[in-house]
Amino acid sequence: MKKTVFLALILSICLPLAFAAQNPPAPQAPAPAPASGTNALADYTRQIKYDGLVLSVLLVNNRTAEVLFQPPMRYSMRARANQQTVLYVQGTPAKDFDLTNVFTIEQEGQTLAGTSTSVKNFTTGKVPAGQRIDGIVEFSRKVDLTKAFTVHNGTAGSVQFILTPEAIKALTPPPPPGIR
Repeated sequence: MKKTVFLALILSICLPLAFAAQNPPAPQAPAPAPASGTNALADYTRQIKYDGLVLSVLLVNNRTAEVLFQPPMRYSMRARANQQTVLYVQGTPAKDFDLTNVFTIEQEGQTLAGTSTSVKNFTTGKVPAGQRIDGIVEFSRKVDLTKAFTVHNGTAGSVQFILTPEAIKALTPPPPPGIR
């Protein structure tokens, strides 16, 4: 009797496993492409195009800091971006390039001068072809993200930021629990 119960128990466990092993899992559907507004870097990045260099200018905020930086730098950059406007600048010249790290922001007739910090090759002067440029530019106050603003690099290049309503909404923190 004990042998019969034991055999029934073993069969009840092993048979389903044997059948499951014979049936391959159903193929998974490919992941859908990300919807507009889900790529934090694309939503807040603009490009200044020069002959031989495309300089990406990214508006640092809570969303982009999560993607770009590792702790503890992530927390520092998030705190800075909550207090003032911070840009992350990056590019790799295709040929020798004479770079200026002087940046200003213009919004509604007011101009803010930025303070540049080099991460790699982000100093005014010649940057050899193929050398990556990385830097951070901080401004004394936050710009109004609901209004257009223009980032100027020296006197030669500029790019206008006009954030979509979805990108602006994504920066608004959710209300604390219990508050509607």
